[in-house]
Amino acid sequence: MNFSFFQRPEVRKYNYIPQFYVEGEDKKSNNKEFDRDEFAERLHRSWNKKRQSRRKGISNFKSLIWIIIILVVLLYVYVKFL
Repeated sequence: MNFSFFQRPEVRKYNYIPQFYVEGEDKKSNNKEFDRDEFAERLHRSWNKKRQSRRKGISNFKSLIWIIIILVVLLYVYVKFL
């Protein structure tokens, strides 16, 4: 057994072979021109979806807060007058 303080272990090899590789597919995707309008539209749609879902979550939270406030007020009125 060779023992050394400063010897590094050999790097592991990465030999991944994809199962479904279509050779012409890479060339097609690289030749496609970058369409700024299409990219901007996709980005805008994505941003709108996130914004709407966030808005829906906030409105649910606000409704819950109002329900809790109303219940606390009703409980206070019930305890105070009965």
